[in-house]
Formats: sequence, C-alpha cells, structure tokens
Amino acid sequence: MSTVRGIVLLACAAFALSASGQYTDTECWVGTGVGQSLNKTWSWSLQWENRWTQGASWHEQGLVDAALEYRLNKHWDLNVQWRFSERQQLDGGYAARRRVALRAIGRWKTEQGKWTARIMTTENWAARPWFSGPRPEGQADPLMPTVRSRAAYGRRLTKRLDAELSWEVFYRQGGKWSERWQASLGAELSKQWDVELAYLWGNEWMDPDPWRSHVLRIQTSYTLRKPDQPFKRLPPTRAYASGQRTKLSGTCSVCTAEQIRITEVHAKGDPADYIEVQNASDAACSLSGWRITDDLNEVGWELPAGCLEPGAVVLGYEKGRGGFPFGLSASGEVLFLLDSVGDVKRQIQVLPTVENQAQGPGNSGNWSFVEPSPGKVKSEN
Repeated sequence: MSTVRGIVLLACAAFALSASGQYTDTECWVGTGVGQSLNKTWSWSLQWENRWTQGASWHEQGLVDAALEYRLNKHWDLNVQWRFSERQQLDGGYAARRRVALRAIGRWKTEQGKWTARIMTTENWAARPWFSGPRPEGQADPLMPTVRSRAAYGRRLTKRLDAELSWEVFYRQGGKWSERWQASLGAELSKQWDVELAYLWGNEWMDPDPWRSHVLRIQTSYTLRKPDQPFKRLPPTRAYASGQRTKLSGTCSVCTAEQIRITEVHAKGDPADYIEVQNASDAACSLSGWRITDDLNEVGWELPAGCLEPGAVVLGYEKGRGGFPFGLSASGEVLFLLDSVGDVKRQIQVLPTVENQAQGPGNSGNWSFVEPSPGKVKSEN
C-alpha cells in the first residue's frame, strides 16, 4: 500500500468512526516556528500556534513552545519543552496555563523511509504571578503527569515532498486514555523554509460516549544558520584546477567510476563542512548525474554538470549554493557515491573528527587524516 493511499484510508476511517460519538468537533490549528543548531549536539526551537474549535469558529487558545534538545547518540535525542498558553473562557476572557514536557525522541532509517518514536511526559498547571503565594483552595496540582507515546513512519515522495503517518497514545490522571492519529505532507520550500499540512483525528478510549475531533493543521518553520556563521555567506560550489578557480563548461562524456574520487572531506571546515571531488583521470569528463549522500533514502548532493578538467576538483559546502544539504557527523559516518541510475559505485567510511584535520585518501590510498586544503589536491591526497 502506498503512503498516500494509506493517508486517504486513514482519513476515511476516522470520519466513519466519529459518527458513533455524540461530541465530534472540527478544529483548525495554524502555527509557525524557528529553530537553530548551536553545534552538532545542542539545538533549540521556538514555536507559536493558534487553535480554533467548534467548527473552527471559536479561538480556543494560543500557545508558545520553547524547547532545548540534546543529541544523545546516533538514534536518540533528549528534549525539554516549556509551554505558555492562554485558553479562552466562556465569558470571552483568557486563562493562562503553563506546561513542562520531557521527551525522548528516537529515529531509525530503513531502505524505504524512517521510523520515529517519542516518549513524553508533561505537567500542566494554571499560570499565576510568580510570588502570589499558595495555590487557592480547590486548585490542587495534578498528582500524576500526562504520559504520551508516539510512533511514526515517514518517507520521501519527491525531492522536496515528504509524507508521514503517526499514532499517539495519551494517559492522563484518573485513568483517562485517548489517541491521536496524524497524516501529514511536508514540503521543503527552500533550504531554510518548510511547510507542513496535516490531518489529525482524536478519540477517547473506554468512554461510552467519547469526544472525537477532526483537525486541520498548518505549520511553517524556518531554520537559522549556526551561531558561528549567522551573517557569513557560504561559498557556492566551485571548480578548481591547480588551486585556481576554473569553469565547468562545454560538453563531454560523463565521468566513469574510475575517473571520480572523493579527495577531501571536513566535518568542521571553515566556514562550513565541505566535500571535494576530483576528476582523477587524464581526460575531461562531466559529473552530470553523479551524487553523494549519507542516506540512501535521500537524494543528497547532486554534482554539477559541465566538463571538469583532468586533475581538477569540485568543492561544495554544506548548505552553500549548489552544495550538499546534509551535515557531516563529527562522530563518523558513511558517504556513498552514486551514478546516474542510483547504483552505489563507492562508499567511504568517514572517521571521527580530529581537530584541525581534514580526511582523504593518503599516499597509500587508505583513508586517513590530512592537512586541510579545500580546492587544491596535495600529493598526500
């Protein structure tokens, strides 16, 4: 079953099931956010969202989420989130609330897509002035926080379009159980801007007359550059011959696997991670159709077309114009060199980063550490 077909069937099933509940609501959530990686371990995000209920005609609440995330290892992240929200009351006024959430997020890539798991615990309370004294009588804090577990599967549909299907289970104080299904489509508008359109279906369990909801959710997000280069323009992908800039022009035959080699990579390059690819033959050839990726489910870096002189190199930077969209892991990873039909012609095990050292094939041809020389192939490379 295709991902899109599964999303359609989920939506149909949700509408059918909701017919048996007395309380069924239609909602609309609209939000935007901004995030930034501080380094390869820490990142932060800030999100705003407004929610309308009762047929999307009543502004139920507005909220702000601030989160700090730590990269624990290859698969798991730890995240702490603080939320401030204001919920509209029947008299038209708004009551403020706060929430703290602790989350563990796991990700695993497969041949066709990616699985994601999230375990989350949250604590809610009514917002009051910081020095207002004890809580009024009858407004006790919850004895048990809400616990949430979420599983999701997503895959890339096109170069810029992703789809994801998820299921989340909630356990609240008093033995209350509920679930939320979500089907979403995400589009990459640019290297910084993303937009997501999602349908959510909520349902209460073990209730003779459950509350159910249909939600249309629209979100946008913007990713800031790392703080050490907020205003630094990243170099575009360029070709170099004998250490001097040259042009990729004219027509020639496409490079064979024997003609191409990766001569240098740097996971802490200046001003960004970079990869250098060389025409190691004595004849000009084109890199058209060739690409490099660290994930076989992703397109990765599509190398530029045009004739590359014998011995010349192409140098690309992470998220620079014409460069590669992924970052190089400081803890090491595998890079794949693929031809125009998607066959892996070479794979390189990138070593854990050593300060002020790039990596490349040494004099013996074995991958090792070398002095950084972007755009100029040294003899030891």
